[in-house]
Amino acid sequence: MPNGGDGAIKNRFFIACLCMALAVALFTGVFAVMGWSTLLPEVGSAILHPFRWVVSEVGRAVGGFGRYFADLDGVLNELESLRAENESLRADLTDAEILAAESAWLYRYLGVKEAHTDYVLCPATVTSTSSASGVAGDFATELIINKGTSSGIETGMPVITPEGLVGVVVEVGTHHARISTVLDHTVSVGAVTTRGMENGLTEGDYALVHDGRTVLRYLPEEADIEVGDLVITSGRGSVYPYGIPIGRVESVRVNAFSRTTEAVIEPMSDLSDIGHVAILTDYIHYVDGYGDSDTPPSAAGGAP
Repeated sequence: MPNGGDGAIKNRFFIACLCMALAVALFTGVFAVMGWSTLLPEVGSAILHPFRWVVSEVGRAVGGFGRYFADLDGVLNELESLRAENESLRADLTDAEILAAESAWLYRYLGVKEAHTDYVLCPATVTSTSSASGVAGDFATELIINKGTSSGIETGMPVITPEGLVGVVVEVGTHHARISTVLDHTVSVGAVTTRGMENGLTEGDYALVHDGRTVLRYLPEEADIEVGDLVITSGRGSVYPYGIPIGRVESVRVNAFSRTTEAVIEPMSDLSDIGHVAILTDYIHYVDGYGDSDTPPSAAGGAP
């Protein structure tokens, strides 16, 4: 059975609509009898004007919102385009900076090559470093480079910068190699002073590695060596050619136990900040400046 309450509501709604229809008909008839029929459209227009205004404003607002969001999409697209362009320009600038740095680096190595025409060099980039303390930025005792056997690199090859000796290759992979620097306690280099021509051996020292220093040992007790003297490779042994700068004498001391003179050496190459090196893959072997040529070669980089 239908609900009595629903029927009552429907009846009331029908009666209300009927009353409104009768009121409109009566209102129209009265205006017509009184000769005011021409005012009827004006009255209707006046009554409907607020509703028309509301509809118009709502339409205008909706149109405005549409244009706003359309404009917003345009702005967002433009911002995205500008961001992409900015990233591209930034990448181009970075590439240009890298190219400039590499060009300057290669130009400096060119000076080494001109001074040593017998040198065959393989430039490489340092991909990681290790120090005795394990703290990044400390003086490196080990380097990893991006060149290996595929570039002709072998263990035992000297490693240099335009300033001087870095160390020696101790391990090689196809596309990488590990280098022990002159600060490492396992690295010994035959060395000679350029002023007094005193021969000795530079070695890494546990007590000095954190200061980025190495030691020149086994000099005679009366050795002619002074602070500021340049120490270079002597060519003695089979690893390092003659004339590569190792460093300068920072201090001199006498070892009372061995009755020899020792000197603390500051390396020429900055082992706290090194990004590029060159591996010496081939050279003419000189000892103390003399070999296949009557004229000894000059030191690679640095003034004596």
